[in-house]
Amino acid sequence: MHDITRHNVLNFKSFMERCDCETVPRKDIKKTLNKLPKSHKDLVRGFEINYTNGNTIEGDKKHIGTIHKMKIVVAAPWNYGREFTTLHEIAHMVWEYKVDSSMRKEWNKIAKDSMEKNKDLRDENPLELFCMAYAQHYAKNKITKFEHQKWHEFIKKIPN
Repeated sequence: MHDITRHNVLNFKSFMERCDCETVPRKDIKKTLNKLPKSHKDLVRGFEINYTNGNTIEGDKKHIGTIHKMKIVVAAPWNYGREFTTLHEIAHMVWEYKVDSSMRKEWNKIAKDSMEKNKDLRDENPLELFCMAYAQHYAKNKITKFEHQKWHEFIKKIPN
């Protein structure tokens, strides 16, 4: 039987606080990026990707990932894997530069239909659902509530 003492708990807490999340192997990031179409990958060429401790981005209690000035920052969120969150952030750029107005209208209809059918999605907005759909499509570890065939079909239609 393990003896869990205050000392052990403090050592674990100290270990977690010291954890250098910048050491996410670059080969893992490259492996994820290699799943994407070339033009999507090119959108983040030259970006620095950093991983931080904490459930949310430091100084921002609402977001688990951000893109700003050639830098993508991803926290260690409780409910999402880092690969999923990284792909979600990249999806914001894909939406901005690859999804034209007619595709956006099509996506908004798909998202609205999904929200009407699934109460777990009703509090989301169409852009955030798009980012979840994109991450779901390319992530190794899928999240059940974001698994929708129409979403995958839409992501496949985005110009490469």
